[in-house]
Amino acid sequence: MAKVLISEKHVEQIAQTTALKLNSLYMDKSEEVVLAPILQGAVPFFQKVAHHLEFDPYVDFIGISSYKDKSQGEFNVYKMFDPEMIKGRTVWLFDDLADSGNTLKFLKGMLLQYGADDVKVCVLLKKEHCTFPIDIVGIEVGNDWVWGFGMDAPNGRGRTLNAVYVEETT
Repeated sequence: MAKVLISEKHVEQIAQTTALKLNSLYMDKSEEVVLAPILQGAVPFFQKVAHHLEFDPYVDFIGISSYKDKSQGEFNVYKMFDPEMIKGRTVWLFDDLADSGNTLKFLKGMLLQYGADDVKVCVLLKKEHCTFPIDIVGIEVGNDWVWGFGMDAPNGRGRTLNAVYVEETT
């Protein structure tokens, strides 16, 4: 049985708080920043944050998937913006969930090699076992599978749900 872990209202509050932080950093510096949501899961959260931004940043999406054996740390980047866009700028990666942090670590290294001045990370959820440093965390959650609000359930569904769910344990 699934239960609501984070309500739609709480996600909205997290998005507003995140936007306030970004607004305070980049209100007069929008030329210096690129916001990069990671497909697909981060899109709903990023959209809520973007609604509250009071500056006009560069925005483009990154598509990445891990190969079957995630322990190998091999990734397939299937959508990447022009590296010229990030040279000398701060890139903010947006993701739905920091689980192991391996994908975020890989992307951060790649973007720094491409010439980004700095790479920061913002996530809606961070699992408690994730040791990768995250700059903005919406909420820390346990290590159970979570879904909804962009994240898929174990059966591949659930991305369109307006709240975040977790399996209820007895």
